[in-house]
Amino acid sequence: MALQTGRLFLWLPVAMGAGAAIYLNLPFEPALWWALIPAVICLVALALARRYGANGHLVSVLILLTAFALGAAVCKLRTEHVKAPVLSPEVSNYTLQAYVIDVVSPSEDQPRLLLAPIAMRGVRPEGTPLRLRVSLRPGTLEAVGIKPGDAISTFAILNPPPPPNMPDGYDFARSAWYQGIGGVGLVPGVPRIIASPPHGWRLDLVMKLNRLRWSITERLVQTTAPDWKNGHAIGGFAAALVTGHENFIPQSLIQDMRDSGLAHILSISGVHMAIVGGFIFFALRGLMACVQWLALHVPVKKWAAGLSIICILLYLALSGSPAPAVRSAVVACVAFGAILLDRRALSLRALAIAAIVVICLTPEAVIQPGFQMSFSATAALLALAESLKKPVGEISVPMWVKAIQSAVRGVWLSLLASVVATAATTPFAIAYFNRFSVYGLLSNLFEAPVTAFIVMPALALGTVFSATPLGGTALRVAGFGLWLIERIAALTSHLPQAVINWPSAPPYVLGIAFIGLLWICLVRGKARWAGLLAATTILWWPRVAPPDVWIDPEGGNAAIRVGDSAYVVRSRGRQYGFEQWTQHYGLKLLDDPSRDQNYACKGYACVPLPQNPFRIGFWFSNRPPKAERLTELCLASDLVVMRNPMGDWPAQCRGVNHITAGDFRTLGALELTRTKKGWAIKAAQPLRGNRYWSRPSEAEGDASF
Repeated sequence: MALQTGRLFLWLPVAMGAGAAIYLNLPFEPALWWALIPAVICLVALALARRYGANGHLVSVLILLTAFALGAAVCKLRTEHVKAPVLSPEVSNYTLQAYVIDVVSPSEDQPRLLLAPIAMRGVRPEGTPLRLRVSLRPGTLEAVGIKPGDAISTFAILNPPPPPNMPDGYDFARSAWYQGIGGVGLVPGVPRIIASPPHGWRLDLVMKLNRLRWSITERLVQTTAPDWKNGHAIGGFAAALVTGHENFIPQSLIQDMRDSGLAHILSISGVHMAIVGGFIFFALRGLMACVQWLALHVPVKKWAAGLSIICILLYLALSGSPAPAVRSAVVACVAFGAILLDRRALSLRALAIAAIVVICLTPEAVIQPGFQMSFSATAALLALAESLKKPVGEISVPMWVKAIQSAVRGVWLSLLASVVATAATTPFAIAYFNRFSVYGLLSNLFEAPVTAFIVMPALALGTVFSATPLGGTALRVAGFGLWLIERIAALTSHLPQAVINWPSAPPYVLGIAFIGLLWICLVRGKARWAGLLAATTILWWPRVAPPDVWIDPEGGNAAIRVGDSAYVVRSRGRQYGFEQWTQHYGLKLLDDPSRDQNYACKGYACVPLPQNPFRIGFWFSNRPPKAERLTELCLASDLVVMRNPMGDWPAQCRGVNHITAGDFRTLGALELTRTKKGWAIKAAQPLRGNRYWSRPSEAEGDASF
């Protein structure tokens, strides 16, 4: 207990984050006073306890309860602040005019735009979403020459942000709510660039900044490795590290980075901010120390820290300010701010301050994998640094002996840091992505020095001095470093058993593992190892038994489990949800012949064959089937799943269970498990509750099961 003196502050962001997480997972949307009153009560109770000299442990408990209540209240205030219109699911075809805010493509093969609507035919101004995200056909972006800041006119197929693809799955609609995205969809044709109507100065500033980022992106793609065989991919890689644009990275490179455990490099986050900030800090400090007058009359270290904060903020703006970069910039600014205030820059206390700032700015981030992984890894590394004893230095040793000792210790510390960071992030990789990169430690060990000492410094110099010979030379050096990283990723990702797929445990297990990790990092002494059992629960906790059937949230596809494998019923449509479902439960993929042995599929209908153990028929069209086709489905099935709404059912179908379009609006994605009493159904929509982003339909279904 004595060792824990002064550690209460480290638990404040944990309590705040827990309050925000509880609010985000409530099954209903509480009124504002529901969130504010508990915080006020806790504050009053804490003030009274301090006023009348209550027991120290009681005061500590009240402080944590107050932080918990404030976390929930801040998240509620943030939810109300970002409230914006969302498109109705009743209409999907729109003709619109919009500003192109940014290009948000996840890869070269999937061009996407973030739009700010100017006008949408059939939608009133007060009902127009703040932002839209649309996908384009491959090649459209380059063919039309669309850039951030342009105004376009186009026809688009738009819907509200989609619900989870499976019960307890990732809810994109919730993330979209906090980004102001009220509709997503695709542009089937070719957009037309139009004259830009007048707009406000804030929007103008954002678009000008994004247009600058896009021009830098194009320049990096063209100049980083122009003479190389895969120079386009290397240039796209460089652009992703500087401006955050992944539009020029091929999907094959992204997959290699994921399988090798290096995908975190593609997202501008803590590694990039730390390298850029550290490089600028030490470079400025060294240059100013070389000037005699500055070294004697100016606090060189503080000036370097202050200028580094400015450079970090500029890099944040240049990167497009994605959520991971914002979090990392806050951490970096807190560290440099500690230097300005003569405090220790790298400490758990500084990390706690940064976490509190991030939670106050974006409390919804506490349930996002990026937030959890980045802060867990940083906390683990700082706890490691706190526990390591400084080596005893010899009074006088030859220089070559000292160099060998430093090199050995450097390699040892790099290996130890990689092991600790990997261990701290593994529970989240398993829980969210159901995968573990076997050679991730090896690939990160080789990649880290290349990124830190070659790529990021060279990209910084090349971007700033791009118009000079120095900039061109620096970009060629960066291209070589990126080629090395690409080779490391390709080699390790193709080694035997490079990726292990790990089925998910129940959702609450990650919370147990997270608390265990935090306990190990924040508690001093041998008592910290009491959290080891909880931290490893994600590895040994019994897995959830997989259901027998999965059905898409709109009825557009389905999958059937066969033992530890599964096959998709409709092999050419809506595959993403099926892939998520099989990955979540660790199921292997079966080929089309497995489906053909159980279903006779023609057009939009899949009729179960007599030998099929699951007598479930499917109709995947939005339009109703012909009477004879529907009769065929009903005669062969005990349950008919139809994507379209149905009115009157023919006599042959009245004794058959059915799920139709109205039920999908109410229930969302479905998982069916056959029991002795019939089908047990787990639905996604009821688990989401009645929240702003779930928007349950008022239409009632006619399900019979």
